[in-house]
Amino acid sequence: MTPPFDPFIAALAAGTAALTCHGSLSAARWLSESRRRGSATLIAGNTAALGFGLWAACALEALALAAHGWPYTDVASCLVPLVLACAGQLCGLIFVSGREPDLPAIAGSALSFTAAIAETQWSTLQSDGGLLGSTAARAAALGWLLLAFIGFVAGLWLTLGRRPAAARVPRLVYVGLSTGLAAAILGLGAGVLLHGPLPRCCSDGQVGARFLAVALASLAAAALIIRELVGCFQRKLDRHAGRSQRDLAEAHARLHHIATHDPLTGLPNWNLLKSRLAAALADRHQPGRTVAVAAIDLDRFSDINHSLGHGVGDGVLVEIAHRLEAAVPAPHTLARVGGDSFELLIDSVSARLEAHAITSAMLAALEQPFIVHGEEIRVRLSIGVSVCPDDARRGDDLLAHAEAALVTSKRQGGGRVLFFEPSMSDSMQERLALENDLRRALAAHEFEIHYQPLISIRTGRILSVEALLRWRHPQKGLISPSSFIPLAEQTGLIVPLDAWVLREACRQARAWMAEDGLNVRIAVNLSAMQFRCHDVLDTIISALSSAGIEPRMLELELTESALMIDPERSASALKMLRSMGVTIAIDDFGTGYSSLSYLRRLPIDKLKIDRSFIRDLPTSAMDESIVRAIVSLAHSVGLDVVAEGVETAEQLERVRALDCDQWQGYYCCPPETAAQFAARLTDDAALSATGIRAALTRLLAQ
Repeated sequence: MTPPFDPFIAALAAGTAALTCHGSLSAARWLSESRRRGSATLIAGNTAALGFGLWAACALEALALAAHGWPYTDVASCLVPLVLACAGQLCGLIFVSGREPDLPAIAGSALSFTAAIAETQWSTLQSDGGLLGSTAARAAALGWLLLAFIGFVAGLWLTLGRRPAAARVPRLVYVGLSTGLAAAILGLGAGVLLHGPLPRCCSDGQVGARFLAVALASLAAAALIIRELVGCFQRKLDRHAGRSQRDLAEAHARLHHIATHDPLTGLPNWNLLKSRLAAALADRHQPGRTVAVAAIDLDRFSDINHSLGHGVGDGVLVEIAHRLEAAVPAPHTLARVGGDSFELLIDSVSARLEAHAITSAMLAALEQPFIVHGEEIRVRLSIGVSVCPDDARRGDDLLAHAEAALVTSKRQGGGRVLFFEPSMSDSMQERLALENDLRRALAAHEFEIHYQPLISIRTGRILSVEALLRWRHPQKGLISPSSFIPLAEQTGLIVPLDAWVLREACRQARAWMAEDGLNVRIAVNLSAMQFRCHDVLDTIISALSSAGIEPRMLELELTESALMIDPERSASALKMLRSMGVTIAIDDFGTGYSSLSYLRRLPIDKLKIDRSFIRDLPTSAMDESIVRAIVSLAHSVGLDVVAEGVETAEQLERVRALDCDQWQGYYCCPPETAAQFAARLTDDAALSATGIRAALTRLLAQ
């Protein structure tokens, strides 16, 4: 017997079934991809909505085919299929939730969804116990269930199994899959009903059945739509959370890079070097494994910053870092740990040999000059190396010993690599002791000033006298300025020392005038650090005022580097000093990075050619050409030229031939105490005994 058929209710059943199948595929993908995969709340919500949708689709199909009304006779007959529908959906979602889907998971999920359909249809349509009793009914049921299983496998495989391709699957494919699955659900019920008794109904009437169908379909659609809306909202939250997590990870990576790398050169910094050194030392248990540390410093790099500006200096430093990094093979670490200081970590089974090879390559990498504004700049390295376990086993000791070797390298002139030796550590301890003595020496009145004249080449007259600082140590005796002046500059003690020399020299000039009737200009060196002090003008004016001498009696000597630190400020300060009558001289000219074309813009009076150009003047054509060029250019802009370090008659002869204006050096006399110098000035016989006038007479007579 063909059961009555209501196409309106059948359409509602088909739509509900299609929405439910689409929801099952969508929920499976959502729960598989969700950042909160495996969440009990998400699974429970989807299970309830999808179970209710499947139950409603089966109930609507029964209504459509029976056309008599509600197919359930009591509460139990209503709840059992609903529970079974939810149970099947739950199992299907659990298979793909909380794990990367594979073929067994997809097959298990498809089987669960198919079983949910079968159980729900069976419970809904079972009435008299004779259902599916015939062979035809069983064959029809198995056919539709097989179709449903294949449809779910295909849908889940497209949705989950090939994620990169899933986004490119057209939406129509999913609509077709959902329609096919809905057909399998309805076909199963229809096939069963065509071969079995009709379900009992609790009410009759087509109008009542349609009203009931609309209400049930509306509830199911509402549940499925709400599930989809919640899913869309949750997917947006997941995407936002995913973006936030990626942004946070990127920010964390950037912060970690900033914390462990130098911002200028991009090299590892001190923190990362220490971390890698600790790891290398901890992993040094392998037989024959050694670790080496090299401390690297650029010789006189501060002159580039002072002369050309920090912007140019930074550019040169970046290029230096690139050259050095290219000389360091992996997995060794080159780090920038300070302004012009680097550290190299060598982790190798033959670290000493590697250190020899790499540091030699570093020295070679800087042999080629840097071109800045069309000018060549050459930079040299000083390198100190210590090796574990030969020199030390602790990281801090290795670094300290490498630093000691570096200091020794720089003391020996730089431009070389030295490996640590125990005696270098003793030198470092001596340096620390010397620094401590230096700090108390000024208060203990251990410093004194010696004086050396600057003499006119043409007349032989003493034009001025330079004040030179000396340290008379209570145990070590007279200490050379080359031993403590660099240390004073590094510790900042040079500022109070300079101020003391300035006051004492001005006081001595006044004493010579008052006691001996000697009127001689006093020349005082100002360090770059002192000249950078904001109160340097007040210090100079105070020294002149306290001594009671005129500014014309004072001559200040500054290096090129001191003036190039801040050229505009330097020019302003020098103009004020010149307006007062103070003479300005450039000391050690030729060793910096400035030029006469720039210095002529500054209010200066004389240049003092560095002694390194005078030393080999009688035998070096190159030095003679340099001195001749300096003298010619200086005279062209109205500057006097002083030759420093004249120690022989041959040097004095060449200086005179090159038309220098003044000279200074041991050929005249060594630096003397104030009393000795006063005696030399007032005793004509002693002055003649030095041979100065006789030498000049011979030269002028030639």
